[in-house]
Amino acid sequence: MKKYLYTLCTAAMLGLATSCVDSFDATNQNPNKLYMEDIDIQKIFPGTIYKSLNVLSEMNYNHYAYMARYVVSWTAPKSMDNIGDRFYNFYKKVLGDVAIMEEKYDRDSNGNYWAILTTWKAYLYSVLTATWGPVPMDAACKETYGNVYYYNSEAEVNMQILRWLDEAVETFDPSGEKMLKDPFYPGAGGESDIEKWRKFANSLRLDVAIRMMNMKKSPEAISLAREQMAKALNETNRNYLFTSNSDNAVGRYGTDPNSDVSLYYERILKEFDLGTKLETELGGLTYPAMNEYFFCYMRSYGDPRLSKYAQTSRNDDSGDHRAVVRDSLWSTVEKKFVQVSYRVPFLPRFEMKQTPSGWLVGKDEHNNDLQSLYSTASVSIEGYTYALLPRDFIKQDATVKLLTCAEVNFMLAEIQLRKDEWGVNVALPQSAEQYYYNGINASMNEYGVTTGISEYMERNGIKWNTNGLGCHDYRNFYKADINGKGGYKNNLEQVWKQRYFASYFNGFAGWTLERRTRVMKFPPFFYNNPENNYGTYGANLFDPIPERLQYPIDERNWNMNYYREACRMLQSSSQTPRPDNNFNDNFFTPLGIGGPYNQEGLYDRWKEGYLMYNNEMVAHWYGDTLEEFYENVLKDYPEYSHLQGEERLAASIGYIRIKEDN
Repeated sequence: MKKYLYTLCTAAMLGLATSCVDSFDATNQNPNKLYMEDIDIQKIFPGTIYKSLNVLSEMNYNHYAYMARYVVSWTAPKSMDNIGDRFYNFYKKVLGDVAIMEEKYDRDSNGNYWAILTTWKAYLYSVLTATWGPVPMDAACKETYGNVYYYNSEAEVNMQILRWLDEAVETFDPSGEKMLKDPFYPGAGGESDIEKWRKFANSLRLDVAIRMMNMKKSPEAISLAREQMAKALNETNRNYLFTSNSDNAVGRYGTDPNSDVSLYYERILKEFDLGTKLETELGGLTYPAMNEYFFCYMRSYGDPRLSKYAQTSRNDDSGDHRAVVRDSLWSTVEKKFVQVSYRVPFLPRFEMKQTPSGWLVGKDEHNNDLQSLYSTASVSIEGYTYALLPRDFIKQDATVKLLTCAEVNFMLAEIQLRKDEWGVNVALPQSAEQYYYNGINASMNEYGVTTGISEYMERNGIKWNTNGLGCHDYRNFYKADINGKGGYKNNLEQVWKQRYFASYFNGFAGWTLERRTRVMKFPPFFYNNPENNYGTYGANLFDPIPERLQYPIDERNWNMNYYREACRMLQSSSQTPRPDNNFNDNFFTPLGIGGPYNQEGLYDRWKEGYLMYNNEMVAHWYGDTLEEFYENVLKDYPEYSHLQGEERLAASIGYIRIKEDN
């Protein structure tokens, strides 16, 4: 079975090695080969889901989560023009399974099985094309003459995805045959929940159609997207959208260490749990921690999801590893500013600890020791200090989010705001504002947040049609403002940023959203090591966020003609093409779904600069005055309620009043 599954979509068919061709042929000529009657979706599909989660987690682990600026973790982006199996694994590990099952389960013989397979295939291709652009479709899972296969354009792939999902939504039948042990959407008895599968298909259709509205050079794709968006939202199909978190498309790993634990657990936690690696080793760069830019938003607006998205800094028998902040607080009693220091519960991880090469560092007359904010933890224990990703995200039976109810509500808010611009004739029952708040509430509910929600929604920038002033990051590269006032385009900023917040650690969703909308406007990646970059601007020691990934080198070697055609299609569909021969296949050509992106002047803006370090994102953690501190600290440390004033502060957060020089 495994041999057959592998050889259906083999590396040979993807042009890797001719030796595998013989293996494929031998399998086809073997009198003991697998026949149609041996194919059983009940046995194959659970493994397909597990392998899919591994393929998707691998991509998140190595690319998506970092490029979305959610975490700083196990790896930094590097120049890699050969990602090998990460591209091919979609085909040989997952889509090969699907192709096998499709041979037996067609739309007429078993509609539900076919619709489930089609929905799953549609999702995988939506990830593939949003990562690379043009990609092979069915041709990659078939034996071809000369072991070459053609690519489909980005528009062709997305249009086919919409057609598949349209057919799947129409085909699902709750009264039809179901899988007895559905690995993704199990009902009460474990059998397939067909209604949830249909909601996934229709919600995914909406997501893909929205992306396609950016494809200005593919009017046929936009026309189909407009048509399918309206169809997904007609009076009937509107009922087939996610309406609660129980509908979320979320894959879950198991707990058997020999078969089905999460890829994250295998890579990050397993050695620690087995006692073969010290926790201090895990605390270094191998363990993902919240990115400083994302943290700025969580901190600026008092987002109650922060405690769900990150672990607090360690304070236990091993020591107090919380970062020390120097601050200036107003005393309403003493009528003056008081210089103090104290420890904070969360500290994000920076993308680069040093000052970028060639940049100057200014001095803050009020605090000459601000750089110590990120040097309070030694290298050996820095993992104890940073806002590490909670274990729930990477435990043995971790979940892998594909699409959620919160995202669907933000999609509906966007459509309500843009339906006239897009020419989509739909009559949605709620306003954009209502869908916006629905999305926030759904996200809070997803993570079990029960307190602080109403206060959060009343803050400027979070409250509908308001502007919010956020804090700077540590090096003053970025400021977490939210400009939501002044018309629907500003309302869109609120919708998009909340969708970004809700998609935390789903790096594919966050990265794709930013490329489509350009709403986050993050600074480039900086490096002081020329080897740690994607290559285009590497000589200048910075790179913008990649727009896509490059094809593996093996494609150039074994499938050259079609590879070149894929590069041509990439450039022709992009709104910002780079047609010179040296950059046909590169990290920085925006895809067709990508919004307009002007890289002109990038070098001039970032080649050199002037830094003024600040601790704004952690300053005044418990309030602006000493009196506020006395009360607010108690909320985080109720165990110190028997103490009062500065005594409480000293015991709970290591508060010290800095003596003034006479």
